[in-house]
Amino acid sequence: MCVEIKFGEIIKAKREEKNYSLIDFAKVVGISAGYLSQLENGRKANPKLEIVLKIIKELEVDIDMLLGLDNSNENLSIKMPSLLKLIVAKDRNYKVLEDKEVLKKVCNIIDKSLDCKYLIENKSLYEMFLEDIYVQIETTLKRYLAFQIIKDAI
Repeated sequence: MCVEIKFGEIIKAKREEKNYSLIDFAKVVGISAGYLSQLENGRKANPKLEIVLKIIKELEVDIDMLLGLDNSNENLSIKMPSLLKLIVAKDRNYKVLEDKEVLKKVCNIIDKSLDCKYLIENKSLYEMFLEDIYVQIETTLKRYLAFQIIKDAI
């Protein structure tokens, strides 16, 4: 049995954890206390993206948790090795890289990553650097996918 925690319940719990009153927190994010109460109680849904972003920032809420993206059911496509994913998505990737501005930015990212090999001479540190870049890309991707979900819901 899976217990579903709703958006408003998370906001309320985090607000109370940070010792904000309903009125004070509503002022901080620029909405009425009544509207905040309705969000927390689930009577209002789909707030504007700007409001969600202010709430997330002020309460330091993890967006994956807030949107229910971080769950124990692992997505099989995430487990798929990167090279296999690239092969499966080859046509899609070629289409993306047809855009000259995108191609230029991707090449710049790769160039900078490779140039760092000469700055970070220690092989272990360079491998850690590359792993860090990979983790940051994955984290950023999750964030933007979450923003897209919020925007689509509005």
